[in-house]
Amino acid sequence: MRLRRRLAGTAALAAAGLLAAACSSSGSSTTGTGSTATSSAGGAASSSASGQVTIGVDLTYNNTAFWSAYINYETQYAQQMHIKLLGPLLAAANASLQNQQIEQLVNEGAQAIVVNPETATSLGPAISYATAHHVQLVSVDTIVGVGKVYMVVRASNTLYGQDACAYISSKVKSGYVLDLEGDLTSSNGADRTDAFDSCMTANDPSVKVLKEPTVWTDATAVTDAQNAINAYGSQLKAIYSQWSSPDTGIIPLLKSKNLGPGSANPVILISDDGVPFEMCDIGNGSVTASQSQPANLYAQYALTYAVDAAKGVKLAAGQPGGGAPTLQNVSYDGDTNLADPIVAPFVTKAAKTLTVSTPVAGLPGSVTTTPVSDSTLWGNVYGAAHGGVCSSS
Repeated sequence: MRLRRRLAGTAALAAAGLLAAACSSSGSSTTGTGSTATSSAGGAASSSASGQVTIGVDLTYNNTAFWSAYINYETQYAQQMHIKLLGPLLAAANASLQNQQIEQLVNEGAQAIVVNPETATSLGPAISYATAHHVQLVSVDTIVGVGKVYMVVRASNTLYGQDACAYISSKVKSGYVLDLEGDLTSSNGADRTDAFDSCMTANDPSVKVLKEPTVWTDATAVTDAQNAINAYGSQLKAIYSQWSSPDTGIIPLLKSKNLGPGSANPVILISDDGVPFEMCDIGNGSVTASQSQPANLYAQYALTYAVDAAKGVKLAAGQPGGGAPTLQNVSYDGDTNLADPIVAPFVTKAAKTLTVSTPVAGLPGSVTTTPVSDSTLWGNVYGAAHGGVCSSS
């Protein structure tokens, strides 16, 4: 997902709660992290034992399927973990307002604050104010490059790029592949691009990767796809769109050129997000695969780490993560913060194991995909609550 906006194993209780709550609130799951002192590993149990914890929440958006689902999961998990939520307040892409809102949450008694920053470098005043009042922040979906936060909860975007490469390189050995890059000044866009390009160079050198920067602009991505389709025809073997929105324009283009599903030379189309319409399109074959940015795990671990922050739990790189094998330090714009780089589900029509002989960035060389039929995927849960994945978006 884009730096500002983008952003497995959902418990049955959470799934059922989301279905009931539709898109009004939020929820997540309840396991914790390996840590020193008394970490929130075990989520609800440890929170319950020590009494209710007050956590503030400030988000940039609530008007997409992803953030609506996130809020539902967050509300449910807060109830299970005996957390009192303040918010979510909504900054509506206004960085100044977001800084003011975080000060408000501190003054209202938040013991820790979960925030989806407007940008990676917009939280300076809020971090300074919160720190002065002994309150720490947990950043969701965005690396922070303007001070210290307790934890960054964000999917591993390098895995996004490598997983797309793993699929494409297993099927494509010649011709052209189009990479519709996100914003390369954002950590999310840069990570996906760097990993995909490096992996393709190392594992599929006979394929020419067409690199098109889009700055997350849907119209630019669709135009770039149209130009590539017109220029290369059946020699265009795959398209990697680093977010889901362009799919709705690319799919009709492929069909119009007899390059869609069922044709003699169908183009592989892989995108990132995991929204309901991607689940629909994977099911009908219009999209080959999607990285599902897990709204449930974002909510689960944001709350888990917020409780740890409120309790003064000390965490360090190398300890077991919640959504990742280990916690890692991540750097942006000169600042380094601790992160849990969540391993997001890579969704295909049927489960399969993909490998790359030369992994990148220290990543594992194989991935087992999640079948689109998995009812716990957040896109399927949200879709089921809104008339089905093919009609909910």
